[in-house]
Amino acid sequence: MRPAAVVTGLVLVVAVAACSGDVTDSIEYQQLEERLVSAEADLADTATRLAEVTAERDALAAAATEEEPDPDDPSDVCAEAAAARHAKTQATIDRVIEITADPAAYGTEAEVLDLLDTLAAPGTLYRDEAFGGAIGWRPGWRNTLYGDLDATVTTWQRWISDDGSSAGALWTWSGTAENGEPFDLIGINLNTYDEEGLVTSATVYYPYESSYVQEVFANGG
Repeated sequence: MRPAAVVTGLVLVVAVAACSGDVTDSIEYQQLEERLVSAEADLADTATRLAEVTAERDALAAAATEEEPDPDDPSDVCAEAAAARHAKTQATIDRVIEITADPAAYGTEAEVLDLLDTLAAPGTLYRDEAFGGAIGWRPGWRNTLYGDLDATVTTWQRWISDDGSSAGALWTWSGTAENGEPFDLIGINLNTYDEEGLVTSATVYYPYESSYVQEVFANGG
């Protein structure tokens, strides 16, 4: 702010001097005019330098946000790996949700189960707490969607860990009961995922007693 103050002061001095008489040819007036020109130049230089420093600051900030992870910094490497795993897991979850919401849109029973197989690691187990025990990923989905069920799974909410190693979802399982009546059951699943975002385990839970789930599955509700 100093150069601006100097310029303002000099302008006032020159103006006062000019009003007191014809002094434009005087040495004092010429000296003041020279100082005014010099102060204006200083002000322009300051403004230019300020713009340059601001641009340098913005460039450094942009470079910092785009900086590549340091391969020698374990924290950078871990953060990058976690972000990559999270993205892969998210893609797997999205795909499972899309397929199970409308299986018929993805082909025959075998074609749908083949698609679901691509989203799980070999040996993945599917557990359903209401029906007991653990079976393979593919037969687990066969029992959930097919037979005489004509079922779908509508997902309402999902969660995923920061590193993509685990996730869960809240959903409604809808279909045809054993007696031909429609049924709807609310449940959640908790899954784990490998580095490639593939499911490594899946466990289904219900907010009901297992006997109630089995009754609805058999008789509708």
